[in-house]
Amino acid sequence: MNYRHLIALVIPLAFALPATAAGWPEGAKNEFVNECVTGAQSSHSQEQLQAFCECAADKVSNEFSAAELEAMRNQSQPDPALQQRLVTASSSCNSKLQG
Repeated sequence: MNYRHLIALVIPLAFALPATAAGWPEGAKNEFVNECVTGAQSSHSQEQLQAFCECAADKVSNEFSAAELEAMRNQSQPDPALQQRLVTASSSCNSKLQG
């Protein structure tokens, strides 16, 4: 099954993260996960979406430095190389969507 629609959702969320996302300031990770779950219009269960979005948040914070996240936030057009890294990191969470 193709989960690119959910991965595509993670990309704009990651570009809106605070620069300190690598260390997740108070409430930032929960906000990311909640926006991810809310924005995912999918046939997956709430629990599956929650697990996917939490995994994606962890992968993004592990994959990108605070400086990279700040650079993404300040770009008007996302860098394709950074987008690919986001897709790759988030793709590893696809197993969370299988029931």
